[in-house]
Amino acid sequence: AATLHDHTYGITSDPLTQFACAFAALIHDVDHSGVPNAVLVKEGTRLAQIYNNRSVAEQNSLALSWELFMSEEYAELRSCICPTAAEIDRFRQLVVNAVMATDIVDKELKQLRNDRWDKAFSNDFEESPRNARDRKATIVIEHLIQASDV
Repeated sequence: AATLHDHTYGITSDPLTQFACAFAALIHDVDHSGVPNAVLVKEGTRLAQIYNNRSVAEQNSLALSWELFMSEEYAELRSCICPTAAEIDRFRQLVVNAVMATDIVDKELKQLRNDRWDKAFSNDFEESPRNARDRKATIVIEHLIQASDV
C-alpha cells in the first residue's frame, strides 16, 4: 500500500481527493449549452459578460454546482466529506483546478498548467515532502481530467 501511495502522489490514500476527482468529472459540463466558449464570447452572451469572456462554460458549471453543493440541502453530505473549513477549501481548490483544466482552448490557462507541471516535477526548489506530493497530485489530476474530457 505504501508503494502505491508513493507512486500515485497520495491520491490513492486520500478520500477527499478521490471524491474531488469524481465530483469534478460529474459537474464539469453542468448547464453546458454545447456551444464552444469562443462562440459564447463572439455572440456576447450574458454568461460571457459575467465571466469576462474567460472559460465561460467551465466557470458557469463551477458556480452552479458549487452553489448547489453549498446549499442547506447538502449540509449533511458536506459535513461527511469536508468536516472542517480547511477541507472545504482544499476540496474546492481541487475541484476548481480540475474543472478549469477542461478548458483546452485558453492558452494562458494551458501555460499556467504547464508551468505548474514543470515546477512539480523539477528539483529546482525546496519544499516539504507533503507540499511536493500535493503539488504533483493536483497537476496529475488536472491533466487526467483534461485528457478524459477530450
